[in-house]
Amino acid sequence: MNKVKKGLDNQAIGLVPLLLFMFLDNYFSYLLSFMIGISFCFVCLFLYQILSKDKIYQFLLLPAATTLVLYSIFLCLRLEPVLFIYSPLITEILLVVVLAVMGFARRMILKRIRSSRYPAYRRTLMRTTLNEFFFVAMLIQNFYTLHLFAILVYSILPETMQNVRIERFLYRELGILIGVFLILYEQIRISMVQGSLSKEMWLPVLNDSGKVVGCIARSVSRSLPKKYYHPVVRVAVIYQGMLYLVKRGKKSFVSPDTIDYPFCGYVLFKHTIEKTAYETMGDLGKNEELKPRFLLRYVFENEKVKHLVNLFVVHVRSEELMEKIKRPSGKLWTVKQIEENLGSRVFSEYFEQEFGYLQNTVLYAENFNRMNG
Repeated sequence: MNKVKKGLDNQAIGLVPLLLFMFLDNYFSYLLSFMIGISFCFVCLFLYQILSKDKIYQFLLLPAATTLVLYSIFLCLRLEPVLFIYSPLITEILLVVVLAVMGFARRMILKRIRSSRYPAYRRTLMRTTLNEFFFVAMLIQNFYTLHLFAILVYSILPETMQNVRIERFLYRELGILIGVFLILYEQIRISMVQGSLSKEMWLPVLNDSGKVVGCIARSVSRSLPKKYYHPVVRVAVIYQGMLYLVKRGKKSFVSPDTIDYPFCGYVLFKHTIEKTAYETMGDLGKNEELKPRFLLRYVFENEKVKHLVNLFVVHVRSEELMEKIKRPSGKLWTVKQIEENLGSRVFSEYFEQEFGYLQNTVLYAENFNRMNG
């Protein structure tokens, strides 16, 4: 979860080198201000290279650096009077142009990340961060475009409606205030998003060998069918040689409104399979007489999901315990009743694959013991 959250770091902070340059330009020469601003920007880029080893990405530093490099072209052109007055304005124009160009390249950049050979969790992290970057970049581009438009409108007003104080505010101060506002706005928005992410269900991502290689939010995984491979736990309940089955919810992601076991769920990130087996049973999992026993592990795959299913079984020996397990939508099914309804979409896709194994192992042994008891 922390790796995904890092993708939601405040991308607007990448504006700081430009804001520093624009601020210093009010008190020092444009050349000295530029040297301090670009030095600070490249120091930040150097630190980014170090921090990126921990998967921290600050993409807005790249357009900030590009803007300052383009500004250096004006220094070579020896436009002292223009730069002395309009340095902040030129910086804003260059930034808007750079962000517009990057906006056009968005689709191509995201496509290259999707088709890269990075591990799945890292591709997800980079896409999350890039989406944040492009969102912030669009905000910055729009706000500074409006600012430039306001300056254009002001410049065509009659001289009687203009004064030095308003001109200084529009040309030199408002651009800095916009940048600070965007950084604060993005920080507040990120804090709110991270608050909602903390309530999200985080699932481990498995590679083809079943090893955990990362994690992802369940809502994200479900929006990308079969993209990620997750472990799940299912617990079958057997009582007097019969299976106790209940109806799945109408909003279930797989096989909605069908018949299945009463206990099943995802293995959460950093949770063990055995612990999850007990957790799916709720308070019943604390009962020592209802100890889930591991039975089978297999890969389940359909058009929506790819799951590593861990099947457990619970043998209920008393009617009192059975009453605690029962639900309004559940009932006990005999082997014969189940056989008569197989293949008719009455049961879940999981159950259809598992029943043959259950029938020839635990159900066979249970019924054999009952007949010879």
